[in-house]
Amino acid sequence: MKKASYYLSAMLLVASFSQQPASAQFEGKITFDNYNYSSEGVEQKDDNFTLYVTSERILLQGEKKYDFMESIQTEGVLVRLDFEDFVFLTGSNEALKISKTDITSMMNMFGNGQSANKAADKADNIDYERTGESATIHGYQADKFIFRDDDEPNEHTEVWMTNELDVNWGMLAESWTGSAKTIISSLPTNLVFNEKYFPLKVEVFENDQLVSKLEATEVNTSTIAKAMVQVPSGVKVLSFQDYLFQKMSRQ
Repeated sequence: MKKASYYLSAMLLVASFSQQPASAQFEGKITFDNYNYSSEGVEQKDDNFTLYVTSERILLQGEKKYDFMESIQTEGVLVRLDFEDFVFLTGSNEALKISKTDITSMMNMFGNGQSANKAADKADNIDYERTGESATIHGYQADKFIFRDDDEPNEHTEVWMTNELDVNWGMLAESWTGSAKTIISSLPTNLVFNEKYFPLKVEVFENDQLVSKLEATEVNTSTIAKAMVQVPSGVKVLSFQDYLFQKMSRQ
């Protein structure tokens, strides 16, 4: 079962390779709260995410640190559209810079090829439907979509998305391969990249019971994002090759 926060982080993973023009793109701050629910329906806050967006960069930060491919702990990911790379902030005086090619190679290296193929086959079984329902969320009209997986008939995900909030995901410049393709295949890529929808609320259900929720709590147009989407002062940015060399030398 995928948590609600998966959809946001996975969309961010592919956002940096857009070739769409960035004029009139939303610039500002969007915050999300992530909740988990027990079998008794008790709500527990899991994390808080902040998304800073400018025309050339996107920063996603959370309160927690997360493992990226079980080898990197990161508390934030800076997507630099102008450099076409990702910078993983580790909370120390170092950060890891990875290009799209590096990510594909790294996921294939740390992931098992057979398990990646199985996951890709599974992702092909995910589809969605437009419900025709709409609601106003933080001043934006959002449409409701339901995502289902043929292999998990007891689970479904309800996503409220708006196309009035112009975060410029755009179309993918190139196709992904290997393990990285698994993430892309399981996303509503046509909705997000072609029709330019943006998720404001994601609810994951199991046996019709809510188990996870990701919900926007603030959408604020602001110039503060420009100051936030920079590599912090004093942080050394390592290339993927330098990171691997350093990791091997410490073993």
